[in-house]
Amino acid sequence: MENVYCSILSKGRVYQFLALVFSLQKTSKEDFDLFALCIQDETYNLLEKLNIKNLHVVHEKELGEEVLALKTERKIHEYCWTLKPIFLEHLMMKHHSASRLTYLDCDLYFWNDPSIIFKNQPDCSVLLSPEEKYNPSWSSNFKRYMQKITGVYNSGYISFKKDEFGLSCLQWWKKKCIERCEIVPSEGFFGDQKYLDQMPKLFSNVCDITTPGVNIGIWNDLKFQFHEDDGAVYVNKDRLIFYHFCGLRIVNKNKIELIFNQKYVPFIFEYYQQKLQESIDLAEKIDPTFNGYASEEDLKRYW
Repeated sequence: MENVYCSILSKGRVYQFLALVFSLQKTSKEDFDLFALCIQDETYNLLEKLNIKNLHVVHEKELGEEVLALKTERKIHEYCWTLKPIFLEHLMMKHHSASRLTYLDCDLYFWNDPSIIFKNQPDCSVLLSPEEKYNPSWSSNFKRYMQKITGVYNSGYISFKKDEFGLSCLQWWKKKCIERCEIVPSEGFFGDQKYLDQMPKLFSNVCDITTPGVNIGIWNDLKFQFHEDDGAVYVNKDRLIFYHFCGLRIVNKNKIELIFNQKYVPFIFEYYQQKLQESIDLAEKIDPTFNGYASEEDLKRYW
């Protein structure tokens, strides 16, 4: 199967993850499998009870004691970042029918069929998402500064083909993330993401995604005109495939905050908030005791 995706989630990302799953179900014109790696029992139990079509729930224990030991050494977000290449490699080795595996951050939301991305570049072993930090309100110096800190690419969407180049690149990324996966801009580290800058230099068949409407977020959305036509969302003249709702936090049932100070947000934010409310209601119906709201630690990282 070509369309195999995976995500890693803590309980503070469950509501966004549910919105992601349902957006994939709505937009995908081909069959797909989505594997969710849960790092808490509460998260795993809730998703198991939901029994969602196309979704396969995996507990972190499946990755082994050596991986679990990293959880005691790293902050929760650093641990989740570290797990990206580990989980991708684990799925590649275990699920032989998957010819390509694609990692998705939980805060992505699809507006059009994502398989278009693979069909447009079928020969690429690794597909990377350039961040394109081109918001018109940012100065040239600030754009260069942001790119220096966070890197050229965004690791919220990255795809590996199960071939020689894809596996070699993935295993290198895994080794690097295990060695170090924290944000220390003064030393050139930005979690798992800054490593992506080196991939095109070190490995063959590593490609920038050329399909328009991919991985648009707060770092570049101001350069696009968003509009809706006959139920489809467009950015300029192209269909929006997915938007990356980076920086959004669900504080409680009635409070969804955008942590970045941005005067203009696309109209799709209002639609997305409705979908998050539906996800919250669904989780409450299945397990009224479940609390997937942003933790104090998570909020303190930004505020």
